Amino acid sequence: DPQIGYDAAQSFTPGGTYQLVNLDTGAVVLSGSAVSWKSGATFDAAGDKAWWFDFSSVTTPGRYAVVDVEKNLRSPGFNIATDVYKPVLKHAMRSFFYQRAGAPKELPFAELGWTDAASHIGAGQDKNARLFSDKNNAATEKDLSGGWYDAGDYNKYTNWHAYYLVALLHAYAENPTVWGDDYNIPESGNGIPDIIDEIKWGFDWLKKMQNQDGSVLSILGLSHASPPSAATGPSYYGPASTSATLTSAGAFALGSKILATLDNPELNSYAADLKTRAENAWTWAVANPNVIFRNNEGASAGLGAGQQEVNDAGRATKKTTAAIYLFAATGSATYRNHVDANATNATS
Repeated sequence: DPQIGYDAAQSFTPGGTYQLVNLDTGAVVLSGSAVSWKSGATFDAAGDKAWWFDFSSVTTPGRYAVVDVEKNLRSPGFNIATDVYKPVLKHAMRSFFYQRAGAPKELPFAELGWTDAASHIGAGQDKNARLFSDKNNAATEKDLSGGWYDAGDYNKYTNWHAYYLVALLHAYAENPTVWGDDYNIPESGNGIPDIIDEIKWGFDWLKKMQNQDGSVLSILGLSHASPPSAATGPSYYGPASTSATLTSAGAFALGSKILATLDNPELNSYAADLKTRAENAWTWAVANPNVIFRNNEGASAGLGAGQQEVNDAGRATKKTTAAIYLFAATGSATYRNHVDANATNATS
């Protein structure tokens, strides 16, 4: 019942009888009354008075609606089930498929209205990306195809990309049984949870960004158009940075630990490679603690849209975070000692 705000002139009071109705059978499974929230208090954040109708005792799976009998009103239909959020999880995970760079979004994997050809794989684009500060030098070309568009822009930022991998890895590790192999992506049905397939897609790109010396390139700047496949401009990358290398070290280490637990020889071998990459990245970052690249300032203006570089405290925190993941993956005292010496100095 609106009290404050643009809709304050409107009003509502619930009827005396509320029912929970099974929409499949028409049966009334629960009757009761709506109870005022906090004895009729106005919720300041919304400017409304509200009521509860508690039907939490009903657990039988089905499709239901709440009906106000006297007012002849009903809610939208909704499900009661143990897996009621499964479709939400599936489609949230599928958003990564739509963000894949260099991959076609075709039927039946992409839904109508969202199809597109593979993007950024033309001449001078991701497969032949050049260093932004030496654009005319073919010797700087690298195949940096794959990965995900970052967000509203198509650029691929190493620091943030590595964090997405860490988030996905934790999501899997904390509840591995909820992830299906039926999310309608090209890898679905291969016996591996689709979240792991998507994680591998992300790591395939991050591996390309790592140099032979263990350092990790900071960014790949892409051209923009709508749809993404219409973008024809060149792709340019930024140099390695300490922050990108440390964030990648942590992601590589966590990936190696989690993928090694799966009953899949190919992924186990992949995990071993990630472990080596994590340690190589750490070694480079320790030897090069202050290599900074700001990807959208001065000479680099326009290479990126966002700014992913961090300050001294940020790099220190990234280093401790990487050490935590590396210790978990390797058991090496080198990383444990760093954590013990620095954990109380970590910043948010």
